[in-house]
Amino acid sequence: MKKRQMNPFKFGDPVEGDFYLPRENLSKLVSQFLMNHINVVLIGPRRFGKTSFALNLLAYFHENSFSTLFVDVFNMTSHKDFLHQMLRALHTKKTWLDNLKGMGKSLIRTRPKLNAAFDPISGQPSFSLGLDTQEDKDIKEQIQDVLTLLESLGEQVIIVIDEFQKITEIDDNGWLEATLRTHMQQMKNTSFLLTGSRRSIIYDMLNNSSRPFYRSCQSIEFPAFGEEFTNWVIGRFSSIGVSCDRDAVNHLRKLVQDTPNYVQMVCFHLVAEGKTTIRVEEIDSALITVVKQNAYAYQTLLNSLSLMQQRVLRLAAIEGRQIFAKELLVKYEISGSPALSSAIKALKMKGILDEEETGKGTVIFDDPLFAIWLKLTF
Repeated sequence: MKKRQMNPFKFGDPVEGDFYLPRENLSKLVSQFLMNHINVVLIGPRRFGKTSFALNLLAYFHENSFSTLFVDVFNMTSHKDFLHQMLRALHTKKTWLDNLKGMGKSLIRTRPKLNAAFDPISGQPSFSLGLDTQEDKDIKEQIQDVLTLLESLGEQVIIVIDEFQKITEIDDNGWLEATLRTHMQQMKNTSFLLTGSRRSIIYDMLNNSSRPFYRSCQSIEFPAFGEEFTNWVIGRFSSIGVSCDRDAVNHLRKLVQDTPNYVQMVCFHLVAEGKTTIRVEEIDSALITVVKQNAYAYQTLLNSLSLMQQRVLRLAAIEGRQIFAKELLVKYEISGSPALSSAIKALKMKGILDEEETGKGTVIFDDPLFAIWLKLTF
């Protein structure tokens, strides 16, 4: 039996090693800010490579004797979730564990439901949170205790909080947002890299003078790849003897709004299908296959929305720009601009759409494959 070749593409999870195309200029820029204790917010669409970039940057800092921590709060729905994710990120950090054994003993005594046990041989921790029956005020106190101890990770600390705008979705009158910002200000040896995908929410956090994060971080728009990404994709195909047209890769990048995860997903499928030559036709065929594989999830999402929201999504996907034009409102049975604006606002709150900075009338999909599915379906 012929030995199968390793697929040169990877999708779904953050990528590293040969599967990762470094963003050297961005890495240098962000590193300079962080090393000079200037906190950074990276803003860009989901699946755009922010997490992979952050993890590879942390690996660089770790190699240069920094203490690092990665906290993912994307699925956070409560203060308990935030505390749990912080502890999950911290539980392998020996410096923090040593600190918890010493200074943190008072933490365990004063917060009996946050229990930490240590294996006497390996020194590995075992946390028993007991959070199910805990009152929110106790969890808030524990969050503050954990944040206070973050500086003890090392002499120079870099902390990443992935999808950090999620902290605003908890109905706590801004408590977690304000608490995190206060502790960030107090940490003299610690820099934060915050990533987020909800542009409108993050801009309000950073530019609204009534918000705790007002002008507190250097914001950077996470850039799309340039021609180097096309060269990389062609090179990955070439590494296993597959010929790929440059126009085909650029065509794919445009269709998926330059989303690296989806570029690698479609390319992975082309390799898995045994294609030896990649042209525009092969790209279109593979993309349709990928979209159809997600059809059930997209149909379920569409069915969960109001009829007006469904009409607005069809309008946005099929027409693209100038969606407030009167003739388009009539065509898609939308009663008027106020109804369209209300639906867009609701879809933004659900994380399905966002508005481009270019002005009213242009929206972008959080998931470009969803937009393609809508076009194919309607």
